[in-house]
Amino acid sequence: MQKLLKHIFRIVFLIFMSKGLLFAQTPGINYQALILNSEEIQIPGTNVEENQVLLTLEDVSFRFSILNASFEEYYIETQSTITDENGMVSLIVGEGTPLLSSFDSIAWDGTLKYLNIEIDIHRQNQGFVFLDIQKILYLPQSGMGTTMDIVEFIEDIPMNDNVTGDLMWVKDVDQKGNPSLMVWDGEKWSFANTDYDPENELGLVVASNSNDRDLQYPSPTTGDQVWNQTCECIQIYEGSEWVNINGSLEDIKASNGINIDENTEIKLGGVLTAPTEINTDATNTLALTGLEEITPTVDDDVMMVNSNTGVITRTTLGDLFQEEVTLTIAAIDGQSQFATPLPIETPNKVNVYRNGVRIGFSVVSINTVKLELEAVCYQGDEIRIVQYSN
Repeated sequence: MQKLLKHIFRIVFLIFMSKGLLFAQTPGINYQALILNSEEIQIPGTNVEENQVLLTLEDVSFRFSILNASFEEYYIETQSTITDENGMVSLIVGEGTPLLSSFDSIAWDGTLKYLNIEIDIHRQNQGFVFLDIQKILYLPQSGMGTTMDIVEFIEDIPMNDNVTGDLMWVKDVDQKGNPSLMVWDGEKWSFANTDYDPENELGLVVASNSNDRDLQYPSPTTGDQVWNQTCECIQIYEGSEWVNINGSLEDIKASNGINIDENTEIKLGGVLTAPTEINTDATNTLALTGLEEITPTVDDDVMMVNSNTGVITRTTLGDLFQEEVTLTIAAIDGQSQFATPLPIETPNKVNVYRNGVRIGFSVVSINTVKLELEAVCYQGDEIRIVQYSN
């Protein structure tokens, strides 16, 4: 028989019994593994597959590290043992020599943790090498500083005198007969399995009502979401209150130019509670159709838009086209120039009448008009000037 001393693999293989980690009734995690030789062996006339030879009756040491979801180390320990004739080892994590913290100080609050495993095969003088890492959700049994009780409904869960890691089995957590295991994390009860509702594919936390929601979120933060079964709606915490983002119209707040009538219909109309701007362009225009047609009077209002701000205002036609009429002026023979009642902004806002007939004129100055040549007055002619102020 000839042995090749060359090492082919540094990492040996691990097989977990019962397809996972076994939890003991004492404080600790039952760890069982089958250890295979990391050396290649050749036997004349026989082909032995690489790394398929049991590592029997060998001195080995393990280093176990328990990490949180961010892979930060909670606890580290080492244990030494000898593999049996079948290459098996059986240890309890928590009974080794602590290198960091203590097993009893770990808060088993139902959150995800990892068990990192390293092995040292003494004969190979390689020290500890990485072997495997596994997810664990270890829940200690009652009698180990952690209590577990059973209640009928979620409202029956005690809120006082709880210890981190306390367990509570709720038979009917959602008023539909669905049970759930809950864990006290030091501040509140949390579902060990949040997605206990198989029909809730969004994975939202499910609350049977607002009291249940507040029980699960005693100190909510902005963005927390929950499915409230009573209102049949998703609720989001906006920093000061829970807001429904769907559900019945009774739960919707209407403001800033919209309202909800007695038939719970949302309608346009109401008091604006904030400055409101509607942006339009050549393609996305704003139009009002079907408006009533009337004959305007000076008492009717017209809508105006400020060219700088776009703010809409209104005024009456009388104010928009205000007339200023002079007293009757009796002309003297040959008179052609007359003073206007207001300063002239533009000739378009001035009309001149001679003996009731509108006549042409020209502007001499800001306050004076001159009649056209053919309209020079005779003694006693009546001149009337009508001038618009706007």
